[in-house]
Amino acid sequence: MAGERHDLLRGLIIHERPLFALLADDSAVAPMLEQVRQRVGGVVERIASGDHAGAAEQFVETVVLGPGSWAQLPPEYKKIMMDNAPTFLDEAKDPEQLVFELEWIKEFTRPALLTLGDQSPPIFGPVVGKLAEAMPRAEVLKFPGAGHIPHATHPDVYAKAIIEFVRKHS
Repeated sequence: MAGERHDLLRGLIIHERPLFALLADDSAVAPMLEQVRQRVGGVVERIASGDHAGAAEQFVETVVLGPGSWAQLPPEYKKIMMDNAPTFLDEAKDPEQLVFELEWIKEFTRPALLTLGDQSPPIFGPVVGKLAEAMPRAEVLKFPGAGHIPHATHPDVYAKAIIEFVRKHS
């Protein structure tokens, strides 16, 4: 939408989108991409076998947040992830799920806030960098001490950053 109908948006806020297709030609990140593919593939296989709880835990522990993090999640988050496992499986089967072309957003001249945590999986940094290079008014903000879900782990800091960005560009 930002590329085709930018007139409908006042700005964008994007946090660590898994637009890994942007990195397909970057040999420096190829090992990281392969690692992500393998880890996600393992989660997909587990969902397909019917083990939604195990797949959700594996996703959290090996793809998104790291070892030991599943035990720290509130039960309601765990349930949501387990309940959404079939949807994740459907998305994983879509060959165009993560297709994204930078040309789609190069004409987006409105403000854009691109955020990431400094403890996030390292593959997100290059994605944010590619987006920032392509978007004329992109601002990048890194949350110290935060991982992939700063809105959950650092909600006050995250909300303050969003509010400041919106106020700055209103």
